[in-house]
Amino acid sequence: MVTLALMGLLAGLAAPGFSVLAQRYKADLAASQMLVALNLARMEAIRRGGGVGVQRLEDATCVRPDSAQDWSCGWMVFADRDGDGLFNPPTRSGRAISDQLIQVFRVSDGTLVKRSLSQRSFAVNRWGQLGGVNLGFTFTPPNNRLDSTYQVCSATGGRIRKLPATVSCSGS
Repeated sequence: MVTLALMGLLAGLAAPGFSVLAQRYKADLAASQMLVALNLARMEAIRRGGGVGVQRLEDATCVRPDSAQDWSCGWMVFADRDGDGLFNPPTRSGRAISDQLIQVFRVSDGTLVKRSLSQRSFAVNRWGQLGGVNLGFTFTPPNNRLDSTYQVCSATGGRIRKLPATVSCSGS
């Protein structure tokens, strides 16, 4: 009985630390997923000779402020066959050109994902360069702790890095 009481006390003391760790993991996972998505988009653009886009999810089941910078629901990588920069799914109406979905990435509940520029999508050219100079995203866990926040940065040449929020993206 004493052993159970001690185990309960230790578990109670460890629970707050575990919560911080779990929230840090959510932000880290989302940042890693963005890294995978950007590298996938670059690889597909090089393979296809361009015409690949990355767009935030426009999902009715995910509630977020109406801001083009907010990518907290997730994002998708797609082949932009019509070149308009936005994902156009196939329709039954027989649309002449529809885009091809390559992969969808969803974000854990509560993780805030913000893009440095106010755009809902960006293109990847045939050389694998991401649209937008110094493209950047910030991933903040639900507890808003700076030491648990990550960023994904892209330099003009295409180098993509995941960094803690305490380190500047400039000079990537």
